[in-house]
Amino acid sequence: MTATKVYQVFLSATYLDLIEARRQVYEVLPELYCLPITFRDHGNGGERSQWQQVRARIDACDYVLLLLGSRYGTLTASGVSRTHQEIVYAQHKQKPVLVLMHENPAQRPSAWQEATPEGRLRFQEFRATMARSMVVTWNEVDDLATTLRVAMSQLIQAKPARGFLPAVPQDEGLKDRLYQAQRRITQLETEREQWLTGQARLENLSQGEDKVEIAYQANVYAGGHCEITNLRTRLSWNELFLMIAPHLGEAQPEQVLHDRLAEGLRVVGLEDAQKLRPKAHAMTDVRLTDLSFSAIRVQLRSLGLITRLRDSRAAGDPHWKLTALGEQHMTRILLVAKPA
Repeated sequence: MTATKVYQVFLSATYLDLIEARRQVYEVLPELYCLPITFRDHGNGGERSQWQQVRARIDACDYVLLLLGSRYGTLTASGVSRTHQEIVYAQHKQKPVLVLMHENPAQRPSAWQEATPEGRLRFQEFRATMARSMVVTWNEVDDLATTLRVAMSQLIQAKPARGFLPAVPQDEGLKDRLYQAQRRITQLETEREQWLTGQARLENLSQGEDKVEIAYQANVYAGGHCEITNLRTRLSWNELFLMIAPHLGEAQPEQVLHDRLAEGLRVVGLEDAQKLRPKAHAMTDVRLTDLSFSAIRVQLRSLGLITRLRDSRAAGDPHWKLTALGEQHMTRILLVAKPA
């Protein structure tokens, strides 16, 4: 039996805005006989020593993968981010670079953006520079795995690298590295859940009766005419949660979340339409904007009220279900207090 060639792939990415995306990359690369290689800063040896270790890892790799979300990253002493520095070095060493670039970084949650105008400008300049590399775009994390499988296979075909052939029986060094990669996947999974549920910073999240602005479209009927109208409303997180919670006792496809939210907006949204069209008397075909729907889904998940079931999918559609905390919260909202 012919042994399969294995490639080493250096992964360059920022941290907070790409926790879940990195997990996807770590899961997919081994399927393609690629070993994901990164550098974790343990704070040892100073920046110069750490940079020497990064360069050594890039030198040893066959390919470099840049996962670009919506942050430029922490600046080094040279005035550029570590991620930017890594890619410039990889290009200098003529390593094939694949850029997985988020399609709409400005529409991602504000916590994932650069906090200062200078940081946002650096990010835009870096993004424009990377557009000259081999770039594929992604939007939802759920689609990233498919995008990476196709793009990485195309890169390996277009720019064959040296790689290495594992010994038969399997080289113990390779076995250990695969084991370490799997441990890293597990660690990233844990980090993802801790970050998504936000237990350490739950008090900082908007929730309960806090209001949030929701953008949506609807067919609005007024004076015998129908017109597609862009609308906005402000609802509390509890109101939004109750639109979907009664339907999530069992796992439901993501489209059910959208449909239940749309139905809830249809019921309460006529007043929004009448502010723009005073004679409006009905509305149909309510559609949330992608940004508003994603914001609701991410917030409720971060509050620990709903969870995605990774192993329960139909035709690629994620399924969602109430958590135990979500069931308790729904009951608490719906309970009618005894009159004083």
